[in-house]
Amino acid sequence: MEYFRYGRPVTGKYFVNREKELKKIRSILSEIPKGGGNNIALIGLRRTGKTSLLKNLKLDFEGVIPVFIDCYGMPSKALLSHQLTDRALKAYVEKTGDEAYRRKIEKMIKQKASDILNKISETELSIVRYASIRIGFREGKDQQELLDDALNYIENLAKEKGVYFVLMLDEFADMAIRWGIEWVKRLRTVIQHQEKVFYILSSSAVTYMTELVYSKDSAFYRQLTPIKLGAFKEDVVREYVNKRLRIEEEALNGYAQLTGCFPDYMQRLGHIIMHTHGRKNVTLGDVKKCYEEMLWNLDSEFRQTVGRFNEKSARYGEIIIAVANNNRPSAIAKSTGMNLSSLPKYLEYLTDIGIIEKKDGYHLTDPVFESWIKRNFVASSV
Repeated sequence: MEYFRYGRPVTGKYFVNREKELKKIRSILSEIPKGGGNNIALIGLRRTGKTSLLKNLKLDFEGVIPVFIDCYGMPSKALLSHQLTDRALKAYVEKTGDEAYRRKIEKMIKQKASDILNKISETELSIVRYASIRIGFREGKDQQELLDDALNYIENLAKEKGVYFVLMLDEFADMAIRWGIEWVKRLRTVIQHQEKVFYILSSSAVTYMTELVYSKDSAFYRQLTPIKLGAFKEDVVREYVNKRLRIEEEALNGYAQLTGCFPDYMQRLGHIIMHTHGRKNVTLGDVKKCYEEMLWNLDSEFRQTVGRFNEKSARYGEIIIAVANNNRPSAIAKSTGMNLSSLPKYLEYLTDIGIIEKKDGYHLTDPVFESWIKRNFVASSV
């Protein structure tokens, strides 16, 4: 029997303590068939279970179709447009059983572009849009135009079929930060004219998303209902672990402290304890030993994280290491050998994407990543 689950969205009995957030999202989206509803910003640090929450969201309202897109590392607008159209089509057919619509599209995309344009008046506009997107993708059409077409295709499909779509764009900020503010503004322009498509923009870039929701300069100012996810409260972790392990009180305290009560780490550490020690008589020493194994298992992933920042600029990697050891800008600058006046732009970016937070100085937001940094890199303070 499996007692802990990680590395993939957590569902069923493994998914706990997010009833309030699920209820709020469902309440907002339940208004869609009644002519209401609103777009949502789901905000929370990495490993706090945003993806799991979206996967557990039951949008079983009549005529409301969910579409999930993982935007993390999305390489191009063209690929995003391709995924949006294909997944919307697949979700529509699965929800409605309208295989005839799929067959029409399959027949249409085999035709020449000139033949498709000649049949605009003879067929559903959404089918023509879908086919033109596929042709444009092959022929290298402007990527932003392709993306606009994809979003408009979903709106056209919804209108023609009398349904609604909820697009869940997971790790939206990773894409938005790379593609820039003008792209975000253009996206907002498309979205504001849609009546049948709603959005859940999810991201671990807490500061960026907070600004997106609340800043008067944001294209989405007052256009998103924010829902925030944090680490679990300690009593949630204690209850979850106690149901699965026979663990000493001191060990349980250490378990909560070492994982920072982050859902992913709670699951990972429990899994390791189960498979290396067993369920019974778990001591603090066992927890610490298994925690070290968890750090080792995460080594490659954490090194890739640091490596991605170093590819952008070695300064980012240096600052991340420095922040794990010093929380004051002057100490961070001294540790990295940087001029203090050059530091803010780097700190701002790392704060925007959720790697660090500003709270009585600067700190890494992920306690396990911070622990790994301290074990593998030593920042000089002299």
